[in-house]
Amino acid sequence: MIKPYSSTIRRLTAAFSCIMLFCVMTTGVKASPGSIDANPYKAFHDTYDESDPDQKFLDALALKFYNVELDIMVDTDHSTYSGAQYPDYLQGQVKLYVKHDAASWPNTRHLYQYFEDVAEQVARNRGSVHGDGKSIIINLDMKTANRPDYSEVSSSLQAIFEHYGDMLSYSLLEDHQSFNEGVITVCLSGAEELKNTYYDHIASSTKKLYAFRDKVYSVTDSRFSNVADYFPKEADNYHRFYAVHWKHIESGFDLLMPGNWSHEEEKRLEEMMALASQKGYTLRFYSLNGNEGAWHYKFPNGDGEAAQRWTQFAYANDKLGTRHFVSTDSYLAMTRLYDHFLVPLRDYNHRVEKTGGTQNGQDASVSITDDGRVIEIHKAEGVFNHNLWYSVGSIQPDGYIRWTTNERINPGGSNKNGIQPHSDVTKINNQYVVLQVNQTDGSGSGLWANIGRLEPNNTVTWMTNEKIAIGGQHTEGEWPHIALDGNKVILSYSKGGKLFYHTGLLHPAEYRIEWMTQGTINDQNGERPDVDLRNGNIIVVYTSGGKLRYTTGNWAGSGQVTWSVSGSMQDQSGRTPTVVFLGDDKLIELHTSENTGLIWYNIGELQWPNIHWIHNNIWDSGTSSNPSVDYSADSNVLIDIHKAAANDALWYNTGRIND
Repeated sequence: MIKPYSSTIRRLTAAFSCIMLFCVMTTGVKASPGSIDANPYKAFHDTYDESDPDQKFLDALALKFYNVELDIMVDTDHSTYSGAQYPDYLQGQVKLYVKHDAASWPNTRHLYQYFEDVAEQVARNRGSVHGDGKSIIINLDMKTANRPDYSEVSSSLQAIFEHYGDMLSYSLLEDHQSFNEGVITVCLSGAEELKNTYYDHIASSTKKLYAFRDKVYSVTDSRFSNVADYFPKEADNYHRFYAVHWKHIESGFDLLMPGNWSHEEEKRLEEMMALASQKGYTLRFYSLNGNEGAWHYKFPNGDGEAAQRWTQFAYANDKLGTRHFVSTDSYLAMTRLYDHFLVPLRDYNHRVEKTGGTQNGQDASVSITDDGRVIEIHKAEGVFNHNLWYSVGSIQPDGYIRWTTNERINPGGSNKNGIQPHSDVTKINNQYVVLQVNQTDGSGSGLWANIGRLEPNNTVTWMTNEKIAIGGQHTEGEWPHIALDGNKVILSYSKGGKLFYHTGLLHPAEYRIEWMTQGTINDQNGERPDVDLRNGNIIVVYTSGGKLRYTTGNWAGSGQVTWSVSGSMQDQSGRTPTVVFLGDDKLIELHTSENTGLIWYNIGELQWPNIHWIHNNIWDSGTSSNPSVDYSADSNVLIDIHKAAANDALWYNTGRIND
């Protein structure tokens, strides 16, 4: 476990160069990444609880936190250890208590007892705290209550450190490049006087550092626009850590108004993490709380909003090959997320573009081909403009979509109008076929379908414009949504408050749909259904009475659907849900919050025909409406397109699924 400092710097410098090279690549589709183990990035902000001084620290050890904080202080008399009840190595040393809130007589557990807890776990786990060979960091936050004598504190700390020296990281003062990593790395935080006094204590005695210092960028420190200004020097054999308030990444967090987690803020986070590692520092960002913890560190939307940042933080570490830490008091929520890290990971957040500018519209839908192309269809912006448009783009390695086509849907050369459009794409006999459905913009509520061929030059040749009809009866309804699997077609829609479906077969050579069966979706009431179909499994999501619901079914050989289970998504509320299968054993559902307009997601693990729902977290923290989602299992690419809530601007997110 010994890692010389100089070789670490060389590896990180090389990794940083590779990352910068990767970021400027502009062609092709990303390969699927390996699964991310997020637990090594977990930091427990404050492991002391006034009501139970032991439990939180023991929880941190049991729940695999790799970075913990202990607040330490002296009593008002600067009492010393004396008597058989205390370890021999501490006799005559000043007492160090673990306590968060100031008190003249803390009367809590002593710091050395926490080191005993860690040593016992190391012994049980055969040489490391969590049994995986990875080191953990213990931050000692020195409180200034009771006017400590920092020389006494330094001597007492060093007595503990030397007693556990075989487990601790250390550095030699004579060798400015030395850093030897042990099972535990101690970081001195809090009072600057302690950091300076401890260094002087070692310099005048053993010249062997068993603890290292941090620098804190707090809520009161200015936010630098240039990330490089945070790290003016390279790390040395003592200063190796930074504790950074999250406002230095996300403007507004200090005012409890973080707003949208933007692509620019994500790039700022990655730049800060990469540069810190290149210079030899480890960062601890504090304190990203959800439902638990101090109010002035909380995200307004609780665990679901904090989880978005926790997720992207772990993803950034994984992409960069770094190991920085994200700190929270919502430690159970973070553990639930990181222990079962089946989540969407965002790569890019941007406006849908067209030649000369950006794209506006309403009711956009998105589909992905297996060669990395994206088809987007929408109604033109405005209440009275019912023109139907499509765009085609290509996914770049960084997740950016290069949009190359923006044209009217024009079967037979006649421009198409309609409302509530939706689409999907399928590949049959090496030909990409696009199917678009919509409600008429004329009298009545008739449903129509357009079939087109996606060309190699990223245009669509629209071949047909036909009424959706079975037995000669034109189908009427609202919110038509379509899903394709090979040549199988399923249409969902609502009418009079009930949910209905059609099934059919797509004949690509004739550009024709053979509609086969129709019926209710398990006799369900609801609005705004969305549907997906994969290997005969069917999932429909919708709202009923403001609640999110789902129904599962199976495609029979004749096109009949056997509906199985209808249920709620953990009694959640929401609007305009959208769904897509993530391979054969899971799915993702997105919807907008009925209160805030933020886009949330649920992951569904298939226990067919039942679904086990997990991870109800924010996907996009900008106010939005009507998301549409698609996923390519071949390249592990996830895309959603949605309209902004305040206007008709179209936005997209690209990402992938960590499994």
